[in-house]
Amino acid sequence: MRRAISTASRRLSTMLDKTQRMNSLLDWYESLLTANQKAIADMHFREDFSLSEIAEQTGSSRSAVYDTIQRVQKIMEDTEAKLHCVAKYEARTRLYQTLRDLKIDAVDEILDQLIENE
Repeated sequence: MRRAISTASRRLSTMLDKTQRMNSLLDWYESLLTANQKAIADMHFREDFSLSEIAEQTGSSRSAVYDTIQRVQKIMEDTEAKLHCVAKYEARTRLYQTLRDLKIDAVDEILDQLIENE
């Protein structure tokens, strides 16, 4: 019983990580998508619609929605592999937090300016 709960918990964590990653990628790269791809990605990743719900909303088949989501994921991952915008942003954010943890007023002021200009 515990093993089944542990496996389900890991699976849920993996799904949440994947959704969070796609949301980050969409924040950076959604302008590369068509209007239809944006709408489907938004419903699936941001609003947590099922494939069937999206198909009903868009008047498409469930398999067409699935194919679109797969295409969107590939576009997002391929673009990130080339540009690394999300990875660099996340690295900067970690560095900013490390500096903020020093609790030095002058550093905090500079960090505020840097973050404002992100």
